[in-house]
Amino acid sequence: MIKKHIIKEEGKPVAVILDYNEYMELKALAEDKKDYYSAIETKRKNKQWISHDELKKEFGMK
Repeated sequence: MIKKHIIKEEGKPVAVILDYNEYMELKALAEDKKDYYSAIETKRKNKQWISHDELKKEFGMK
């Protein structure tokens, strides 16, 4: 794994250089978190749900 490098300006961190794969993992985690909270909000707002079997039947799936 490549070390992270913190770029500082006047002693304060302003940027980070890190491994591309690690960046992609962090990006995926952030997107997963956003999707999770979106799903929670959708579930909170919707009071009527149908079962998976009913949904498959509605779309003509077996």
